[in-house]
Amino acid sequence: MGAVILNVLINVYTIQASGTDVAAIKAGVLLSKRVQGMFDYLFGTTIGAFIVIATTPAISSPKDFWRYMTEEFPNSYVFYLFVMILAIVTIWVSPVTIVSVNPTILSLEPYFLFVNGVAVATVILFAPYRFSIHMRRTKAGEEVRRDTFLIIFGISGFAVGELLFEILLPNYGIDLRAPGFILEMALVGLIAYGVREKSFLQELIVPEAEAHLPTKPTFSLERGYTYAVLERDASQAFEIFKDSVTHGAQGLCITRRAPKTVMTEYGLERTPILWLSRVATEKNAVRPSPPEKVAMAVEHFIEVSEKSIVLLDGFEYLVSHNDFGSVLALLHDLNESVVMRDSILLVPFDPTAFNEREIALVRREVKLLGPLAEDFGTVAKISR
Repeated sequence: MGAVILNVLINVYTIQASGTDVAAIKAGVLLSKRVQGMFDYLFGTTIGAFIVIATTPAISSPKDFWRYMTEEFPNSYVFYLFVMILAIVTIWVSPVTIVSVNPTILSLEPYFLFVNGVAVATVILFAPYRFSIHMRRTKAGEEVRRDTFLIIFGISGFAVGELLFEILLPNYGIDLRAPGFILEMALVGLIAYGVREKSFLQELIVPEAEAHLPTKPTFSLERGYTYAVLERDASQAFEIFKDSVTHGAQGLCITRRAPKTVMTEYGLERTPILWLSRVATEKNAVRPSPPEKVAMAVEHFIEVSEKSIVLLDGFEYLVSHNDFGSVLALLHDLNESVVMRDSILLVPFDPTAFNEREIALVRREVKLLGPLAEDFGTVAKISR
């Protein structure tokens, strides 16, 4: 949008300042074209960064992105960035002849057309290349695949539109910039629809065991069950979770604590961690309301992983942002998925935050663990 406004201002200023001076008008048209082309490729650079972030689970902040660019150098985005910069330089240094102002007819150098063609082809190919590899790794569901294809179509269509309406057609004296602009904005809207509410990003989780230690696990839980870990601070639940993922299980942690804090405290580097937060803006954040957002992430992970274990830390937080009935329904649904997929779900919470009736309803769906569990029923057996 900034490019469009700047382009209009340049044209208005040129026409008013030059009057009937054809040379000045041509210079103004050329300047506006170059500015617009530069902004288009800067937008393309941003699209490339978005693609890298969306397909790299380890990137959740600008610092992570910078670490990826330095530690994984060279990478595919470095080549992508080089092509975008080369195209911008070509736009400003290549001689362009304005054959006619009305209609606008440009005479472009062959190498100008070649470099811009390569740049557009790079944008078109970069998205399906990165997304297809990542979807194979994550075994993305039908909804995620659909949104991904919409994003790829939007990005590729926008790139082709820029090449067609701003370079190729004006080179032959055909001016279709107005309908071209409308089409390009529609394609940008298609990209925005594909990443709506960040659901597209949240489901791109790569199941991976933290480690395969040769030692015997400290804890041994029967699979196919949900375990309510009754304790004050979720410490035992995290101990069980860490023990499991370091002995070959593929784990997903959804927690109220900042993911980097959890990673540092428990030494989790490969295990995906989602931040249960209403205000966090990181791509690995999942909002507590509605609870279906949490269900979608957990069920997708259980479906695509092997020997899975999920830690859902924040039961009280979910209730505070919804209501007990809807969170209990979430627990019912997750428990069924756990049974069908032979998984393990750990749900730590403080029993003093709920009344006897609410705890009784939870007990009907789960097995009990934790230092405070003996006051509420039979405690499940685990080896330690």
